Amino acid sequence: MYSKRRWTQLQDASRRSETSRINNAQGRLMEDMILGACRDYESRGIARIVKMPEPFRVMRNTDRGRGVATVRFTGKAEPDFVGCLAGGRMIAFESKYTTADRIQQRVVTDAQAEALSRYTMLGASTYVCCGIGTGYELSYHMVPWSTWAHMGVTYGRKYMTREDARMYRVKADAVIHFLDNI
Repeated sequence: MYSKRRWTQLQDASRRSETSRINNAQGRLMEDMILGACRDYESRGIARIVKMPEPFRVMRNTDRGRGVATVRFTGKAEPDFVGCLAGGRMIAFESKYTTADRIQQRVVTDAQAEALSRYTMLGASTYVCCGIGTGYELSYHMVPWSTWAHMGVTYGRKYMTREDARMYRVKADAVIHFLDNI
């Protein structure tokens, strides 16, 4: 049926696919936790921060009743979250999650990096809010963009471990309190 080598390749692909599904589901949960904090911060007059929609065009509605469609992304994405802090300072940040014990710099795409760098040059506070790990080992961090962008220089590698990110750790319960250490 399959050679041993091909069978191993199929198992590896399946394992990567499962990890990807878990990361995507956890990433959506993380975004929901951030949105909960955004609502709390706005109700207390601390900030107004919104989730930016992905730029896409519907190519074909496959099932209108269930809201299923084929789409094509049409432009470069803005950071996941953009808003204004009390006092007038703008904030923009990406949200990234990994089940691994380290987060790779490359999870921020070139387009996202360019957008965060431009916001930084204009005076905005820019970050990458990242979740690292699973279960009891899961921690959330609000890493300044300047640290993220220069990871190779700062750490001598293009990834950050939970230990590296420890100083940027933020509290999380039902929501991620991402502004508490800023």
